[in-house]
Amino acid sequence: MGTQAVYRTDAGTWQVEKQSDAVYRVSGAGGSTGFVERVGGVWVALEGARLDRCVEVGQSVTFDRAAALLMHG
Repeated sequence: MGTQAVYRTDAGTWQVEKQSDAVYRVSGAGGSTGFVERVGGVWVALEGARLDRCVEVGQSVTFDRAAALLMHG
């Protein structure tokens, strides 16, 4: 799939790449890396460089908030 988007926010710039219909890879300039996965009506923030070894850091009903959970620093 590989669709990409770049977002610029007050917290910095981060890139989102669509991996599948329910999984997005998120990376920030500060080295933060993880994934946001849609599970039912919830977006799950998963921190780590590999999806199979990520750790859940939070959930949100919006994609933006779930991605922001990965940009904590």
